[in-house]
Amino acid sequence: MQRRDLILKGLGAGMGVGMVGGLLLAHPSVAQAEGAADDMIPGEAPRDITHDPDQPVLGNPDGDVTIVEYFDYQCPFCREGHPALLDLVRRDGNLRLVMKDFPIFGETSLRGVQLGLGSVSLGRYAQVNEALMAGKGRRVDAAGMDQAVRAAGVDPEAALAAFAREQDKWHGLISRNLAQADYFQLPGTPAYLVGLNLFPRVVTPDELTSAVAAIRRG
Repeated sequence: MQRRDLILKGLGAGMGVGMVGGLLLAHPSVAQAEGAADDMIPGEAPRDITHDPDQPVLGNPDGDVTIVEYFDYQCPFCREGHPALLDLVRRDGNLRLVMKDFPIFGETSLRGVQLGLGSVSLGRYAQVNEALMAGKGRRVDAAGMDQAVRAAGVDPEAALAAFAREQDKWHGLISRNLAQADYFQLPGTPAYLVGLNLFPRVVTPDELTSAVAAIRRG
């Protein structure tokens, strides 16, 4: 059983795996970015990646540039870089931030997905996402996740119940995220997509700023 199938099965979505077929991804123009400003490729990423209608959005939902991050709530590098990423988004004021769940570290990662996406209908996604991404180190346990969610003002059981009520929608979203990750051959988390520039690794704020500027220059 492939990684995507295992993750979806863990989320209780075994029947939804077939939704992946015939997706979007024929975008050979997406290039792996090495970080030098002069190497950044101008142009916008495909909207089926940046504007999935089921995907919650942080930052300015009407922003002119989208930063996509494929992440796992248990990834220490994702969490370590998150404050700087949020700071960049807030300082710019015209960026959309799309956090695409890519849960690759097992059962607790799947719980993070359920808690995070379950908080969307409760109106607390931004707060829960930030709380779950806070701190350093790896392998946050379920109790730690629940504690973080409570600190963000959400009952963990309420978030899990909300996820279950909309599980078909969320399973479809995760299925699409995983299909994209497979297409891009992402080795793990974090990975970032800014316009046509793919960073399958940790990035600096300056690299993201250069990629954003390349899009705006057209």
